[in-house]
Amino acid sequence: MTKHVHSRAFWCFSCHVPLLGNICHACGTVGREISTSALVPVFRPEINYLKKRVPPEFHSFLHELEIWVTPGSQIYYRHGEVLFRMSAIRSELKIFSTPKDSTICHRSKGNIFALLCKANKPYVDQMQYEAEQFIRETVHDHKRLPVLISFSGGKDSTVISHLVMNALGRSDVLHLFADTTIEFSDTYIYLNDFQQEHPLTPFIISRSQLDFFQTAESIGPPSRILRWCCTTHKTNPLAKIINSLSPEQGVLTFDGVRRSESPRRSEYPRISKQHKIAREILARPILNWTDLQVWIYLLYHGFNFNKAYTKGFRRVGCLYCPFNSDWSYEIIKERYPQKHQRWQTFLMEQALRMEHPNPANFADNGWRTRAGGRGLDYYKTSIESAPCLLSDTALSYQILSGDIRNTHHFLRPLGPQTWIRNDENFETFFIHDYQTNELLASVEVGFRDKVIRINYLLEKRKLIFRQRIEKQLKKMQSCFYCGSCGMKCPVNALDINGSYTINNSSCVCCLKCVSYNCPAVKSLHYKGSRINGRV
Repeated sequence: MTKHVHSRAFWCFSCHVPLLGNICHACGTVGREISTSALVPVFRPEINYLKKRVPPEFHSFLHELEIWVTPGSQIYYRHGEVLFRMSAIRSELKIFSTPKDSTICHRSKGNIFALLCKANKPYVDQMQYEAEQFIRETVHDHKRLPVLISFSGGKDSTVISHLVMNALGRSDVLHLFADTTIEFSDTYIYLNDFQQEHPLTPFIISRSQLDFFQTAESIGPPSRILRWCCTTHKTNPLAKIINSLSPEQGVLTFDGVRRSESPRRSEYPRISKQHKIAREILARPILNWTDLQVWIYLLYHGFNFNKAYTKGFRRVGCLYCPFNSDWSYEIIKERYPQKHQRWQTFLMEQALRMEHPNPANFADNGWRTRAGGRGLDYYKTSIESAPCLLSDTALSYQILSGDIRNTHHFLRPLGPQTWIRNDENFETFFIHDYQTNELLASVEVGFRDKVIRINYLLEKRKLIFRQRIEKQLKKMQSCFYCGSCGMKCPVNALDINGSYTINNSSCVCCLKCVSYNCPAVKSLHYKGSRINGRV
């Protein structure tokens, strides 16, 4: 971001529009800084929502684009002055000032829009030039890679779509949308509108084969600590498509991630090679943009955007995201009552299955902070072992769940295997070191008694090898074939499509799938007794 465009919000008290810098280019006056955070516009549907909750004397002062709000604190501004703060908790209202008769007549939306664009034109041009130059340079530096756009249906990806296609002078840049199946209803409508507006733009939708509610019932609802949903219903399906598009070279993906969205994202680099999906390079042209910069860019160009923003949502994504703010939670109840009720019913039923001490509290807010699998099938995350009578270096493992016939696939990443026996009742094989061919262990799998007997034959690093074996057995017991570990494989040797299969000729025993923490194991793992009435 160049030095003339600021990360703070300014206001022109002559034109009464927000500014991206301290000079209004409509009238030439110096603007005043009004907020250390970004501002976002308030549209008619949200104004109608506010009128239900503020005193009647405020109603005549609430007009589209005359009112702006800070996304985090929910402080509403009118003509650059703080008006009130609307809390999501019990719709609590804090009035900062009582509106008086204004010398400024109510302006038309078109008049406000024209002033807004003129006042910010140099700033928008500067932002666009810098972002598009970054895009062109990044594509040139990775010219052998296919170019993709990660499209979420939100305001940021709408901006990214325009910037990338405009910078490259192409309308045929592939857009990828990860459908978690629990997106906002307005998002699906906007996706359809976008595709109709861009008939020459290829569009692929990835979707998990797993049902969200069935998965949540099996391993517990996602929480801020156990956010398995992003992995199973977003990243994994995307990874499969990306790997199929360019399995050898990888891809260059532009996304709309911005630093101001969260403390974690504030540390992101503008170009990243180390992230969730192997063989994908992520580039972030608007990483340093604020909400106000994004919105003025959208309004300046007159783009169509997701109508969820007009209803009061500050971000769009999954309806049942544990990171949704209290404000979003209240707006969801207002705007999507049937979907909200379905989720509340599910949470109450889940709380009863989990024997939660306070089901109502769990359904209301407690699910967001769930940290363990109390009441779920957490036995799947434990391994029952006992010394084997056949050898002092051997252990017997009783398998409690999962398909025991997949044992050799789950253990294959630890080393190549030599088969000794394979029939209806047993299979026996050796595990070798991938580089030295040293004999590491012998494995006997009993299909009828569901017992695995492992004789640890290696001399050094025996403990860590045993820990890796047991970690894989826990995964086998808990596996519901989400594909999470498969996306970590750099050579596509691990295929998870209703089963867990390792390609023996491709696997290089890099152990990346082994070191990966399975979301099912993590979500089911029992953390202990109740703490303050929560689990």
